[in-house]
Amino acid sequence: MAWSRHARRPAAGVVTAAWFDASRAARTGWSEELTVTTGEIEIEMAGPGTARGPEPTAEGLMAARERVCASLASAVGADGAVRRPCASRALESALLLVLLRRRGGHPRQERELAGFLADPRAQAGGFDAALAQAVLHGRRSRTDVVGGELLAEFDHFSLARKRLLFDVYLAVAGAVPFDTSMLRPHRAADRGDAGADNTVTWIEMIMLSARVLVAHGLGSGAQVTDGERERLLELLGSSRAPVWENYTAAHLLALLAVQEFAPGHRLVETGTAAVLACRNPDGGVPSMSNLDVFSTGPAVLALARAGADRALLHRMCDYLIDRQMQYGGWAFGEDMRHSDVDAGSYAAAALAAVDPARHRDALLRAGEYFRGIAGRDGGFPTYMKGDPSEVGMTAGAVSALAWNGSGHGDLLDGAARWLLDAQREDGTFERSWSLSEANTIWRAMWALHSMPEPTRTALKGRIADAGAAARRFLARAQNGDGGWGYRPGDASDTASTCYSLLALSAMGRRPRQDAGMRAGLAHLLSRQQSDGTFTALPDQVAPRPLLFDAPVFTDIWVLLALTGCDGDEAR
Repeated sequence: MAWSRHARRPAAGVVTAAWFDASRAARTGWSEELTVTTGEIEIEMAGPGTARGPEPTAEGLMAARERVCASLASAVGADGAVRRPCASRALESALLLVLLRRRGGHPRQERELAGFLADPRAQAGGFDAALAQAVLHGRRSRTDVVGGELLAEFDHFSLARKRLLFDVYLAVAGAVPFDTSMLRPHRAADRGDAGADNTVTWIEMIMLSARVLVAHGLGSGAQVTDGERERLLELLGSSRAPVWENYTAAHLLALLAVQEFAPGHRLVETGTAAVLACRNPDGGVPSMSNLDVFSTGPAVLALARAGADRALLHRMCDYLIDRQMQYGGWAFGEDMRHSDVDAGSYAAAALAAVDPARHRDALLRAGEYFRGIAGRDGGFPTYMKGDPSEVGMTAGAVSALAWNGSGHGDLLDGAARWLLDAQREDGTFERSWSLSEANTIWRAMWALHSMPEPTRTALKGRIADAGAAARRFLARAQNGDGGWGYRPGDASDTASTCYSLLALSAMGRRPRQDAGMRAGLAHLLSRQQSDGTFTALPDQVAPRPLLFDAPVFTDIWVLLALTGCDGDEAR
């Protein structure tokens, strides 16, 4: 989950679409100014935001960097893992409240969940509000919050499945009625090339759970076969993690489905207890119950580039190696069966950044994993070989393989060509797992400028053109306050500003020679709070495109950006 999608928020523990809606509401017009520097044409755009602040000093930059580094280092546990929870979210909290009401026996937890959902900040988005109003007051939604808002700009191959899934979530909560169009046939997960222990069965489990819930909601439970019920129980019992694959919404949907035909089953008892145990202090339920492996990978990168203590870095890398799966991949959380390219790319890139010789065996295993999942088109999918390639995953795989350019030259060359073909005329790429245009620009530029010499030479002109197009976009998208937003015209936010600075630094730009970078850096530093922390908007993760908030990632992206602006550590 590419997860570039993350934040620390002023109001702790509440994640809603309000942050995104507020950003969208800030769209304004542009005034354009052309500036020529170092032989290149750059376009500065006056976007939303206040006037730019004073340029940062070397002392101010170093002080900010040291404070963020200390904050991130403090998140590392004795075992080397970065252990920080995700914030609560309306979807999972509403589903758990429905489940507890159906089961009975948890009045205090029901009150706490209702209290979380009643907070206006948990209802700011139309989808979140529809869920909350339905479970709190029995109100039906009068508008199509899925098609008209949530998926209105969702351009992904999973669109039809997401439409069904979100409609079922609303129906389970009582926000919309069940409809016969929601009753779909069961399709088993593909158990082909990826191996028996890395099939993405969560899609099968979610869709089978939806089928059971819709059938019972329509009063047609007999349409669900005994084989389908047995398969659902098999899937539900297959996870090694207390919360199924650490994916809270999928687990809750399956628990609600089994509750329909086997309410006394031990998996419902233990599963309900597991979700209750991972609730946050605000009473709500996090979107992911464990994100520690994924959090640790980019944290190692950031701390390594900041020159953190080697013993700390080795402890973190040892944790990552301990969590590597036998076939070489990594999952985003602990005790999972399903790996993903995003978690694996950050983990492998971290091991290579700290000490490729020390971590050679793990890196070689990772290389075999990436080779096995690469697409015929040269790109890389998120989960399964044969799925459509995605920009963030392909660029991430390059960052994981670049340490061994001679050994992975064919993969790197194919990935470079795929990335170049994937760039749009305006310099952007598909946003993949992030709401921010700059996220995949950064990752693609990092990848293209990390290629081994043969590929860099063969594709020199195309890489240069891709970089120029990306710089032109970032110049156009930069706001008057020096920062960047999710998309051109959106108010500046911390994560997008970090991604943009990282993209520019990956292309060799430095604040000394680049006025846009100096302005972006000044904006970033202006967002630091008096206690040294930063705040950022939420981004998105499963199920896309719902917002999710993992506060530790703010420190990670900020530290990466600050080190990237400080020297050659940018790549």
